[in-house]
Amino acid sequence: MKIFQKIFFLTTGLTLFCSLMLIAGPTIIRDNRIFDLATTPVLGRGYSLATNTFQSTCMNDIKITKPSYDFNYDFKSMEKETSEKKSTSVGSKIDLSYLAFELKTSGSATTVEGMTSYYHNVRVDINVDTYYASVDESNTRLSDAAKTLLLNSDIPGFFHSCGSYYIRSLGRNAKFVSIFTYLDESSTRNKEFEMQLELAIKGFGSALGAHLPGSAGADLSLNVKSSFESMARKKRLTITTKAWGLGKNANATLIAYDLPTYKAAIKDAFISMQDPMTGRVTTMEIVPWVENAEFQNFIKLEEDTPDEKKGKLLLFEKKHILNLNAEYLARIDRTARLYTDLYYKALICKQIIDSEWKREGSFLPGLANAEIQNNRYPRTIKIKDLDDVLTNENIEKMYKEEETFMYGENGAAECIKQIMKEGIFKKSWRDIEVCKNLRTKFVPEQNNVIDDYCMPTQARPKEE
Repeated sequence: MKIFQKIFFLTTGLTLFCSLMLIAGPTIIRDNRIFDLATTPVLGRGYSLATNTFQSTCMNDIKITKPSYDFNYDFKSMEKETSEKKSTSVGSKIDLSYLAFELKTSGSATTVEGMTSYYHNVRVDINVDTYYASVDESNTRLSDAAKTLLLNSDIPGFFHSCGSYYIRSLGRNAKFVSIFTYLDESSTRNKEFEMQLELAIKGFGSALGAHLPGSAGADLSLNVKSSFESMARKKRLTITTKAWGLGKNANATLIAYDLPTYKAAIKDAFISMQDPMTGRVTTMEIVPWVENAEFQNFIKLEEDTPDEKKGKLLLFEKKHILNLNAEYLARIDRTARLYTDLYYKALICKQIIDSEWKREGSFLPGLANAEIQNNRYPRTIKIKDLDDVLTNENIEKMYKEEETFMYGENGAAECIKQIMKEGIFKKSWRDIEVCKNLRTKFVPEQNNVIDDYCMPTQARPKEE
C-alpha cells in the first residue's frame, strides 16, 4: 500500500509539474498578427500575447546569434495567363503575396506598326529567407531602467513598459520580383528568345565563346550579346520590378532600364537582403520574462512565500502565477486605453468639424452634404451623418464607460489593488472574485462610424 501511495504521489507531482511547464516556454507566431507594417517587431522588444501589442525594448546592447539564409533564384514563363483574353490587350492583375503587378495578359493581342503582335510575360524571382537570428541572452542584459523597476519591486510597472513576453527571435523574408514583357508575332511564347533571355540574365552569355582562343572567343561573345540586344529591342522588351524587405544600401541602384543595369540591380538587391535586421517578419518567437534568468534574479522569485493552505509555493508555481497576472494586467491596460482612445478620438473629431466645417454651430454653405472619405475602406458618407454621431451626449457616454470600467463598483482598479495586495506571484487573478467578474467587460463597444471617418477628410469628386 505504501509503495502504491508513493507511486501515486510521484505520478501526480510529475503530471502537475509538466502541465504547468507546458504553459510556459517559447511561443511561435506565424500569422497575420505580425504582418501589419504599422507595427515594428524588434529583437528584445516587449510583447503582450493577451493584447497583441508591442511594448518597449527593455534589453541593452542586444547581441544576436549568427543567422542562416535560404536563397532561391527562379526564372519561369507565366504560362497560366496565356489562355485568358487572347483577343484583347486588357491588363491582368497578378498577385504575388504582398506584391501586385498590372500587366498585359500573356497571349493578348495588340497592333504595332500595322501588324498584330502578342504579349508574353516571364517572371524572375529572388527570394531570401533569414532565420536563427535570435537574442543571445548570455551576452545581453536588461536595460538599467528595467532593472530599477524590478529592484524597486515595481513589477506591474515593468510589465506595463516591457510586456509580459519579449521577442527572442525573428524569421524574415525579402523578395525581388521582376516581370519581363515582350511582344512576339505568335500567340504562343517564344521559347528560343526566353532561353536567350535567361542566359543573359544569369550571366552565361559570355561563356558561349569561352572555349575559343584569343580574340575569337571575345568576338563571338560580343556578337551574341549584340544579336540579343537587337532582338530585345525588336520585341520591345520591358522590365517591371517590385521588391519588399530590402535593407537600405547607400551604394545600391535598383533601377533597371536594360539587362546590364538589371543584373547590377540584382546584385545590389541580394546584398541588401543579407542584413539580418531587415526583411518582412514572417515568424516571431516570444518568451515569457519569467523564463529569463536575469529577470528572475532581480525579482527574487525564490524567496520564501508560504501560503496558509498550500504551504510554500514552488518556483515554477510562482512563475506560472506571475505570468497569468501579468497578461491579465495587460488586458486591463489595453481595454482602458481602448475606452480612452475612442473618447479622445471622438472629442478631437468633433472639435475639427466645429472649427473647420461650421460657423456658430451651423455648417458652412454647401458643406453639410459634402462626402467624407472612409479611412480604411473605399466608402464615403456625408459629413452631417458623422456630426450626428458626435453629439455631446454620446461623447460624455464614452467618458463614463471608461470611468465605470476602471473605477466603478468592482472595477479594474479594485482588481489591480487586490492582485497587488495578495502578491502578484502568490495568488492568481482567477482566485480573486472581483477580477473574475471583470472578464465580461474586456470588449468595449466600438463605434464604426467614428473609427472609420475620424478625422474627417473630404472625398475626391468621382471621375465621370
